[in-house]
Formats: sequence, C-alpha cells, structure tokens
Amino acid sequence: MKTFFITGTDTDCGKTYVTCQLLNHLHRFKKKAFAIKPVASGGLQQNGQLISEDVINLQKYNQHLACPVNGWTFSSPISPHLAAREEGSTLTIKEIAAFCFDESYASLDYLLIEGAGGLLVPLNEKETWLDFLSLSKVPVVLVVGMRLGCINHALLTASVLHHYGLPSLGWIANCLDKNMLALEENIATLVDRMPMPLIGTVPHEGAFVSHSLILENL
Repeated sequence: MKTFFITGTDTDCGKTYVTCQLLNHLHRFKKKAFAIKPVASGGLQQNGQLISEDVINLQKYNQHLACPVNGWTFSSPISPHLAAREEGSTLTIKEIAAFCFDESYASLDYLLIEGAGGLLVPLNEKETWLDFLSLSKVPVVLVVGMRLGCINHALLTASVLHHYGLPSLGWIANCLDKNMLALEENIATLVDRMPMPLIGTVPHEGAFVSHSLILENL
C-alpha cells in the first residue's frame, strides 16, 4: 500500500477538493484508493451525529469501502488544539498515527491522509502535523492554492519540509481563482523554484490533470 499525506499552503487552499479529484483519478486507473481525514474542526449535525463537511465529501469518492474516514471531529471551525481543548479533549500524534495505520486499510493500493490546515497547525500544546510526519515518514503531497501570495506560501512550506528532512512526492497546483492574473506564469515560477516536482494541476472546479504520472506509476 502506498500512503501519502495531503497538506496545503493554508486553510481553504482546496485540500479536500483535490483529494477527491485524486481519488477519482486513481479509480480510473483501477486502483483501490481511499482517503481519510483523521482530524476535522467544524462539523454539521447529521442524524444526531457531528460530521465534518470535508468528511462527507471524501465519503462520496471513497466508493463505499467499509473503512473509517474520520477519527475526531470537533464542533468549532478553529485550530484542532483549540477545538479539542474547548470540548475537554486532547489529541496526540501517536493516537492519530494509530488511527491512520489501522489494519483495516491494509488491503488498499493507495491511502490518502488529509491533514487539517497546514503543516504547522498545532494538534496539542506541543505537537503539530510536522511531528506526525516525523513519526510516520509518510511522503507529502502539497496542495498549492493558486491565488495571490501562493508563491511565498508554497516556498515557505517546501522549505520547512526540506529543513526537517521530510519526504515529499510533489505538489499540485489547485486553480482556485479562474480569473487569477498570470496563472501560468505563477505555475512556471513554482516549477522553477520548488524543490519537488509538479504532480499535476486541478483547473478551477475541474478534474485532476496529471503532469508526470508520478503518482500512478508508484
């Protein structure tokens, strides 16, 4: 099984949408792919149960496999460490890792783990997603939300991954703004400067377009 951690340049960069498009893409290649979001902040009441809208969207693309999608959902749409504290709960990276590497996922070809927020979002008073990645060594797929400021956000995130020696598969350009000025030039700049390859692009509200078959050939 190939496992990847989906993180993003910031909140609302489109991690869940891109993850769904990756699932759809891998399913077309006849791969048994599944996505989970172990931690979610901000939920809706559905049949008396609190559930994240992101989790609902992932479930639509998971082809109804009988595996858990979410371990922790908190009511408030705030940083996980604050949301957990608000509810008298705590998170640890060991608990999150135990959820992500449960044997129920062992039969998959691909497991996509979507984080909450970016790399440095706190999970508790001491740990962030960086600590989870240092523990698990899962390669990162970085979603870059293509909008003004994305070059700085992308390069900063890539620099942090490089500084801590964490593995990365590559990055995906998610075209959030269909009217973004110099979109192709921004993507070209990132291709030149990012220390990881461009895996593909997701046009505005479109499907994933592979640029290198990096993901499919693993």
